[in-house]
Amino acid sequence: MLALAFLTASTLHLLLFSYSPMIAPIMKEMGISHAEAGLVFSVGIMAIVALRVPWGLLSDKIGVTSAMRLAMLFVGAFSFLRGFSPNYLTLLASQLLLGIGFAAILPCLAKIVNQMFEEKAGFATGIYASGFPVGELVGLGLTSYLLTALHRDWRAVFQILGAWGLVLTILWWRVDRRSPARDTLDSQSAKKIRDLVRMKQVWILTGLCVCSMGCYDTLLTWLPHILELKGIPAIDASLTASVFPVGFLLAGPVVGTLSDRLGLRKPFIQILGLSSAVLIALIARFDGLSLWGTILLAGFALSGVLTLVLVILSEDPETSGFVGSAVGLVSSLGNAGTFLFPIVVGFLIDVANSPTLPLIVLAAISGVTVMLNQVLRETGGARVRK
Repeated sequence: MLALAFLTASTLHLLLFSYSPMIAPIMKEMGISHAEAGLVFSVGIMAIVALRVPWGLLSDKIGVTSAMRLAMLFVGAFSFLRGFSPNYLTLLASQLLLGIGFAAILPCLAKIVNQMFEEKAGFATGIYASGFPVGELVGLGLTSYLLTALHRDWRAVFQILGAWGLVLTILWWRVDRRSPARDTLDSQSAKKIRDLVRMKQVWILTGLCVCSMGCYDTLLTWLPHILELKGIPAIDASLTASVFPVGFLLAGPVVGTLSDRLGLRKPFIQILGLSSAVLIALIARFDGLSLWGTILLAGFALSGVLTLVLVILSEDPETSGFVGSAVGLVSSLGNAGTFLFPIVVGFLIDVANSPTLPLIVLAAISGVTVMLNQVLRETGGARVRK
């Protein structure tokens, strides 16, 4: 099941970020603007934000395996069908329907970890979370290769990637719906979501998610251009920026395992939050190998905080009984950073015509995690045993 969770997480970001290299040929063929091309990506994100909480509630009500089966029908069907889009509106609709399926993945995977890997929640969370950066790397690299090999036929690329989405859907439907040990039905989901909103711990974790995930996604979006503003050629800038998700890939298993062994979560958030603030600010000053190392460690620190947010949600006594709803709420509200921060960075680049100011602002936002961590309740095993 953990292997399937990893494949599902990687497929989510593979299908999301495979769109980026195809923007130019899609714009050229359909005659759409940059804003209209951006909407194709954003409409999927909007579906995730709007429906992640309802999917979390549904997973608590009908069981996580049943919810994943239903969600994967959307993922499999519309990841494939968007490769047959005859015009802009149908491509937009396919991406929206694909986002409906995407919205279920994170809360469902977190609930699987809660049910099946209680004693090693940090390790299991790190393993499946490492699938996200793998999907980013494959989505960017493989898509560029396929576009070249298929003579810029973006529909054929979508069809190939969509075929994998269909295979993954079949794998989920072959899973015994009773395989998670306590995949029980719950008729109290509405009451539980009201209880979640009243929990101070949930809002602290939401703030951590806004800062860490928002800064990570914003840097992933803007980093190549920021490096070009530093005078780095475009190809070299893209290559250098590619080490950023490698930090995400390393952070999941490393941070999860180390925090399991120590039996504490808060000290790691403290160190990672402070480190990410310093590292983001240093991107504007470093070059060469030191810049590569700084970007790698910044990705590691930001995603390490996000990994621990998911771990805490899965083991906190107040939320462990309905992890799907908790992760759905926190990650949905946490996407506020993903929406807002890229706009702020773009505005600051316009104003300053330099990468320094936006990087300092992102560093300050990342540093907020240190303050939020001060009021966070520890959930690690060492704390519980005291």
